[in-house]
Amino acid sequence: MDQETIHQRLIEERERYRIVADFSPEWAYWMDEDGELAYVSPACQRLTGYAPDDFLKDPGLLIRLIHSDDRTPIQTYFQAGSESGPTRLQFRIITREGKTRWIEHDRHPVWDDSGRLRGHRGSNRDITVRREMEESLRRNEAALVKVLDTVPDAAIQGYQLDGTVVHWNRASERIYGYTAEEAIGANLADLIIPPDERSSFAQRMQSLREGGRLPPSEILVLRHRRGHPVTVFSLHLMVQFSDDELRLYCVDVDITERDRDRERLWEAVQGGNVGLFEWRPGGYVFFSPEFKAQLGRQDHELNSSLKAWMSLIHPDDRGEALEMLKAFTRQPRGRLRAELRVQDKSGEWRWVLYQATAIYNPNGSLDKLLGSSLDITERKQAEERSERLAYAVEQSPGVVVITDADRIIEYVNRSFCDITGFSADEVIGHTPGIMRYDEKNTAKYYDLWRTLLNGGTWEGEFTNRKRSGEPYLEQARIAPIRDSRGKVTHYIKLAEDITEKRSLMERLEYLAFHDPLTGLPNRSLLLDRIGQAVAHADRDPNIFAVVFIDLDDFKVVNDSLGHSMGDQLLVEISQRLQSLLRAQDSIARFGGDEFVLLIPALEHESALIPLIERLQDFLGEPVSLSGQQIQVTVSIGIALYPGDSESPEELVRHADTAMYRAKAEGRRCYNFYTPEMDAALQERMKLDQAMRLALQRGEFDLLYQPRVDLTSGDLLSLEALVRWNHPEWGIVSPGRFIPRAEETGFILSLGPEILRLACDRIRAWKDRGIPTVPVAINLSAREFRDVDLTERILDALHKQGLETGDLEVEVTESAAMHRVEQTAQALNKLNDQGVRISIDDFGTAYSSLNYLKRLPVHAIKIDRSFLADIEQDPANHPEDTAIIRAIIGLGETLGMQVIAEGIENHIQQEFLVDSGCIQGQGFLFSRPLPAEDVEPMLWGSKAPHTG
Repeated sequence: MDQETIHQRLIEERERYRIVADFSPEWAYWMDEDGELAYVSPACQRLTGYAPDDFLKDPGLLIRLIHSDDRTPIQTYFQAGSESGPTRLQFRIITREGKTRWIEHDRHPVWDDSGRLRGHRGSNRDITVRREMEESLRRNEAALVKVLDTVPDAAIQGYQLDGTVVHWNRASERIYGYTAEEAIGANLADLIIPPDERSSFAQRMQSLREGGRLPPSEILVLRHRRGHPVTVFSLHLMVQFSDDELRLYCVDVDITERDRDRERLWEAVQGGNVGLFEWRPGGYVFFSPEFKAQLGRQDHELNSSLKAWMSLIHPDDRGEALEMLKAFTRQPRGRLRAELRVQDKSGEWRWVLYQATAIYNPNGSLDKLLGSSLDITERKQAEERSERLAYAVEQSPGVVVITDADRIIEYVNRSFCDITGFSADEVIGHTPGIMRYDEKNTAKYYDLWRTLLNGGTWEGEFTNRKRSGEPYLEQARIAPIRDSRGKVTHYIKLAEDITEKRSLMERLEYLAFHDPLTGLPNRSLLLDRIGQAVAHADRDPNIFAVVFIDLDDFKVVNDSLGHSMGDQLLVEISQRLQSLLRAQDSIARFGGDEFVLLIPALEHESALIPLIERLQDFLGEPVSLSGQQIQVTVSIGIALYPGDSESPEELVRHADTAMYRAKAEGRRCYNFYTPEMDAALQERMKLDQAMRLALQRGEFDLLYQPRVDLTSGDLLSLEALVRWNHPEWGIVSPGRFIPRAEETGFILSLGPEILRLACDRIRAWKDRGIPTVPVAINLSAREFRDVDLTERILDALHKQGLETGDLEVEVTESAAMHRVEQTAQALNKLNDQGVRISIDDFGTAYSSLNYLKRLPVHAIKIDRSFLADIEQDPANHPEDTAIIRAIIGLGETLGMQVIAEGIENHIQQEFLVDSGCIQGQGFLFSRPLPAEDVEPMLWGSKAPHTG
């Protein structure tokens, strides 16, 4: 059959399903093979409060509706999918109105004519009422058992029509001498029937099985355990326990002492809550107080009349009851028996068993009916509960298997058939060995039967076989079932197919100890292996190495080629590393671009160096990524056991420290760990902590260096320079803490503080009427990555009521050339708002003139390094002077001002003026000064010469 025909048939089947489902009270759906809902029936709105479109537009809505306690297993099931057959689940949902409902969910795979899975169709029905009824029945059944067991003086026994005892209350224990454990499961003839009456008893039971009847009550002489006779007044109640099973219940009162017959009979009736009634053809009716109490009424609250009683019978039962009574009085036969629903005083309907026997006059005419009533509401509920329990077992999502004592299967539920593919008929009558998969479970079978034969319960896992021959993993609990005498009669297995769950657990366990990208062990697994290496080295002393590898400038690859290419590079590097290692070596990815090696069994540390050099050479070979050749270098740190540490964590940390030292010394380097590195690391950590505390304590302040007109000496602007006054260390050099702030990212906290201090100072000067000039602040490369940089600067100015002309921004040449597009975007925003921008340290990096002309730069600053050596005749330094003149000429060409830094003598000043540079700053004019020392210059607008 061609695909078009198959597809058309699938569409027709789906349309037929939709037409039927639209009118179904059940909430139905159709899910495509890709897991998307294609149809949801209107009934969903009645059950959940959400319309079908809500589910179609929001595929995750169904999972979110599921009660949080039920959601994880259901979600796992939906994600796993199912192709094996129909599945039924039960779970709770929270409706749109916030109500909790129980849902029974059926799901069926849909196959097309070619055998391809084309999705699933399913339905959800509201079983809230059913669940509540099951819980109520459970409570009522427990109450009934408790009532029967605690009836004080009425010996109540229940037994099957073959004489097997099924109920034996405490009064029976007292009257007949047998405990419940001894009696239940035994035959009544062996317990209390005198030997000479056993044949008669057997005939009586045979008659009952053939439909005969017993008198409603009689006096019997039975047998005590010790052999002496027990005379009882016995009431007989036949109970329809199931469709094909009758049980006989007897309420016996010991009347051995004849002078107490009446008293004990009455006590038995009262204690057993048995009501008595009498009816005579002339219309006389008598109801005992117990009869009325069963209906919640006092003796005076119910008239002793047939009419009053008939009015309380359920309308559906009333007509049948009246006809039954009339028929029995016209032609009494056997015993009248009726189970009727009768309304009690509270308005509830109670099930009551009425039984009556005809009493005749000497002339053979009917004299009266004598009968009893027994509230059997709890028994009825117990029967319904038993039916529901049987249904629940059959519909249970777990596997249920019951065998006899010889291990022959007698029962399997629907889930067993769904999971294994066997039908019940195929396995009933066989042993569970029919599902044995090879010989994988041989040892488990021995342990299982040894446990069961010793009376225990076995729990464990099996690999069993489906009908198709496919194996599946089963978590099982197998226990013996005993009769009342403690004899094992059956075995029951409760099991669950955990094939998918185990696969998921194994995957999760793998991911817990491996890197998902490269498949290498992760940090946890490698630390464990290092710990094992330490333990092994303690027994067999040797040296091993922990090697920390970090890719140089890996971030550049991610930023330029994208993270996908970066991931490909990491995979390639991991494969190259593995190819160089021995079988006993270990490798792990610690995250990002960091790899760690464990190299055991070294005779000497020098044996490691050839491997390190091979690593650097091999990893340095070009890698092809999307047609581009990428060359990678690595920085390597090495820590040795036992010399550097005996702790796995410390060995890794020391190797990491050595790697950072190697990176600081330049790319493609390696270093062995030394204790001095730890000291340097501790110093960096100490500096990091101190910087953060300094920010909190306000230890940072600004100094201001004048920028002047080199010809007139007029003050043009000020450069704000941050200084740190530590309470213990004193003044901390910017060269010590600024690079570290850049490296750690602390500059992102320090930069806003510098901006705030500068704006506060300008505002303070203006408030005091002091003339001001623009103040320049320096921005780091990291700050340019902040997308809110422009808004932060403008907000700081606005907060102090300043104009954008009050502030200038300086950025180093290297920072400006890094990520030029991003830098240009940020500088353009500032320029558009009127903020002047300068390039600092110009000439020390590699500027692209094409990029430079695209930046909105107002000035470039000649780096102090070009002026530092000019102390006498500038002609003695032709290279420096040529560079300076070139920078000045470039500035003039691009329309930018040129500012010289580090001017310390008049020779430098005169050379700059002669070369066309008329703005500068340096110690010749002023060192960086506190704010109060700058104020005289602001008043005079000139910077005094200090040289």
